[in-house]
Amino acid sequence: MNRVLLTTIIAATLSGCVSPNPVSTTSDGYRIEKFSRGAVFVGKSSDPFTPGTWSIDCPIDSMTDKRDCSISPVNGTPLHIRYGNSTTPQSVCVSTSGITAFMRVDSNPPITTDGKGCVPAGQIIGQLKTGTIYRARYGVMTESLTNPQAIPNEGTVSLEGLNKAMEIVADIQAGRLAVKP
Repeated sequence: MNRVLLTTIIAATLSGCVSPNPVSTTSDGYRIEKFSRGAVFVGKSSDPFTPGTWSIDCPIDSMTDKRDCSISPVNGTPLHIRYGNSTTPQSVCVSTSGITAFMRVDSNPPITTDGKGCVPAGQIIGQLKTGTIYRARYGVMTESLTNPQAIPNEGTVSLEGLNKAMEIVADIQAGRLAVKP
C-alpha cells in the first residue's frame, strides 16, 4: 500500500473521521453509527458532541427477549425518553435527577416532574417533536452522607434530529434496521 494513503487512513482513524463501527447515511443526511448491544448514534456530524446528535439504546431485555429502548442527547443534557418494551415513548425524564425537577420546551409552560424526575410521555412528547429547545431545571445531590443537599442545576439541548432518532427507534423495533443485540 502506498505510504501516503496509509498515513491518510491512520490520521483519519485517529481523528474520528473513520469509525470502527458500522456507519450509514440516510437520504436526508443523518449519519447512523451502530455500536454493540443495540446502541446507535444519530446525527448529521461525525462528531458525537455536535448539537442534534442522539444516543439510542435498544438492548434486548434478558427476561422478556424484547428491545428495551431509550433516547438521550449525546452531550449529556438531562433528557431521557424511555420506551421500555413499548413501540411508543412511555416517560420523559430529567435523566440526572432523582428528585422533582422542571422541564420546558420552547416558550411552553414548565412541567413539574414526579419525585423521580419523570413525566408520562404523553404530557410532553408532542412538544418535543415540534419544538426547538428543551430546558431542564433539576437538583444534583451533594455527596455528603451527613447533610445531603440538592444543588440547583440547569441544562439545555437543541431538539434538532430528535424526530429522526424516534424514527430510528421504530426501525430497530420493527426489524427494519439491524443492530447487534
